[in-house]
Amino acid sequence: MTKAERAEIAHAIAQAEDGTSGRIAVRVIPDRSVDAFERAKREFGALKLHRYEPRNGALILVAPNARQFAIIGDNELHERVGDVFWSDVVKESQPYFARAETQAGILYAIARIGEALRQNFAEPATS
Repeated sequence: MTKAERAEIAHAIAQAEDGTSGRIAVRVIPDRSVDAFERAKREFGALKLHRYEPRNGALILVAPNARQFAIIGDNELHERVGDVFWSDVVKESQPYFARAETQAGILYAIARIGEALRQNFAEPATS
């Protein structure tokens, strides 16, 4: 991933988190053989995303060389959006990853998670 692509992802995360209490992280790993969901759970803990209150962090993990990805959210976020949301985000992102459009898939997933954060965890506007 290029420096410009990393910057674009960072900007998309900042926009998605803006005005919410949520946190989004992205990890792209070079592994050729990995269980993306299990690795995502480990990365989620390593990043300490579970320590953010109100437990509304999300992680997008992509292993392009293994042709796998996983998207997970912490307890409170999951309770608010439910299994259908996560299934939809994965289903909608999958075509990007299948075409090796990793950047587009990540940006799409970030935007969808950002919508969920704004709907469920908007912070009051400060004046």
